[in-house]
Amino acid sequence: MANAAIRGGVAAFVVAGTFVLGAATATTLPSAAATPPSVSADSRGRADPDAGCGPDQTAVVRGRTALSAVAICTDGRGHYEYRGVRLSDRAVLVLPARPMSNGCFGARSDAVDYTVSERKLLLTAGLRVLRDESMTEFADYRIPTVVAQQTANHQIR
Repeated sequence: MANAAIRGGVAAFVVAGTFVLGAATATTLPSAAATPPSVSADSRGRADPDAGCGPDQTAVVRGRTALSAVAICTDGRGHYEYRGVRLSDRAVLVLPARPMSNGCFGARSDAVDYTVSERKLLLTAGLRVLRDESMTEFADYRIPTVVAQQTANHQIR
């Protein structure tokens, strides 16, 4: 009988903790837009004027999530830059970036790490995930476009 009471108390504590954590997360993170607007990019990867590369830079990758627009830019001398725009308030963040061994790009601001991949924009603080935003659009300008033309009898690549 005592074990059942202890288990019931532990279960109530876990449920209450989960509710408090969920409420805290819901109040600190803005909600996602229902459908992000679709935009085209120019040769510099400009999805938005604020997320585009500078005049002496070219886009390496660019992406868009429901909450953000990002571009990784290079000056052609091995220096990379993360340019991100939070779509809800158009806040701009520009940071030095670095290529990672897995093909992704990383940047760091204070204690927050930003990782850009073809699948997501990930914001972490240590082991804690702050945001995990799926890419809705992504362009990787490092990969040459393969043009395939099909004729009636064969394919030309």
